Amino acid sequence: MSSFEKIPIETAEKIAQRFMKYIEPYVIKMSVAGSIRRRCWEVGDIEIVCVPKDEFSMGKAFPEGYPGLKVNGSKLKRFIYPDKKLQIELYITKLEDYGRILAIRTGSSAYSHIELALRWNRMGWCGTEDGLRRKSECIHKGNIWKIKPEYKNCPTLPPIFDTEEKFFDFLAIKWIEPAKRSWVSKHAEMNYSV
Repeated sequence: MSSFEKIPIETAEKIAQRFMKYIEPYVIKMSVAGSIRRRCWEVGDIEIVCVPKDEFSMGKAFPEGYPGLKVNGSKLKRFIYPDKKLQIELYITKLEDYGRILAIRTGSSAYSHIELALRWNRMGWCGTEDGLRRKSECIHKGNIWKIKPEYKNCPTLPPIFDTEEKFFDFLAIKWIEPAKRSWVSKHAEMNYSV
């Protein structure tokens, strides 16, 4: 969540649509996530999940020096525009993990942790930088799960989650409208591996 003042959802939606129009030639799939998708009245930042066309697409869309680009990672690009009191976060994933990342990034933080992450954890899976992997094939250090070297080239893979519905089916829970996911918890700020 950003430290900027919240803006009306209508304004946030217009900005998100302009941003998505810009990245459209570089992606095969994208969706607005976060509080916009949950239909909150006010939005603290704009979150978008996408699957790029190839490994070079995001570099073409956002070359070094792109205005406002503050975090330029391979899985997260963060744009900060202090003059507009606005932050945009672009979450980049693979098609096979798209539904899971969309669900997590839609949130809320409490919903993602309690309903999603705890459930996959109880099923014997953990979130790594490469997606869900078997806990038995990973090492847990701090708040990060990493694949053990002996499983790096042959991990047990989960099903393909190219839609949110497939991810919810995997977790054996009913898909619910994003607007019903605005859970609040005193533990909402807990860390969890995605």
